[in-house]
Amino acid sequence: MKTTILTIAASAVVGMLVVSIFDKNSASDSTSKHRRLGWLSNGALNDPQTLEFKPPLEYLWNGKNIYYQTALATEPTPDKVTRHSYQTMYGRFLLPYYYLRPNMKMLEIGLGCNMKYGPGASVKLYKTLFPQAELWEAEYVEKCVREYRDSEMMKGINTLTGDQGDYATLDRWIAKSGGNFDVVIDDGGHQNCQIWNSFMKLWPTVKPGGLYFIEDMEVARKEHKRHAQGPCTENVIVPEKLKHIFDVLIYEEFGQQRFETDVEFMFCQADACVLGKKLETDPESVWWNKSY
Repeated sequence: MKTTILTIAASAVVGMLVVSIFDKNSASDSTSKHRRLGWLSNGALNDPQTLEFKPPLEYLWNGKNIYYQTALATEPTPDKVTRHSYQTMYGRFLLPYYYLRPNMKMLEIGLGCNMKYGPGASVKLYKTLFPQAELWEAEYVEKCVREYRDSEMMKGINTLTGDQGDYATLDRWIAKSGGNFDVVIDDGGHQNCQIWNSFMKLWPTVKPGGLYFIEDMEVARKEHKRHAQGPCTENVIVPEKLKHIFDVLIYEEFGQQRFETDVEFMFCQADACVLGKKLETDPESVWWNKSY
């Protein structure tokens, strides 16, 4: 009986703590925002013996809210949670992934040098949420990267530069970084050929069980975003490319292709999708080594 009472009491305390931290009614309160941000980075989450960050258990079941509230507390707030609602996919997939693999290696394409609020908003968010991760940022505007490389914001961040639509550039990124990413986030150029060229080169470097996020897919409806430009040699519609992967996963008549694909799942939400890689596949037989 004592054990039951203690368990109920502990659950109530945890519930009250979570509610007080993530109370949406206080979202407009600047002090509350910074208090929420501090909750993720204070000493209570560190092992006193190793001083290592311990991801809170809530990353597994409350990731969407944690991502959203932490992004709101970040200055400037990234458009991932204002113009878009990417807290859905990142909360469901990225935060639980980090909880299980806190030393994950993550690449984001797009530092944000062309954003009105300036570069690095997502970098600040990632450094708060994923302090043990190995973080890489790729950016087209090399001058911007040089300007901010030595800033406090970019401390501990590895950088890559160049056009993500160019295969030679992507090969250089893979060589410099060593590839083998747990997570790739494409928030870079919105030309569909850039998005697809990046996927074709970088997806094979994602670890088994890893994740590949593609943001801003809604731009595919704009004609000029489908046209080949720069190093891209053909017009591309990324949602149509992903639909083929979807068909392979869904329809039995794709039999052999379904067996050979290394895509385990695809989850899509407003404006974006995430693909998960199977834990075990034969690299020589997977779909990206064949021409379907």
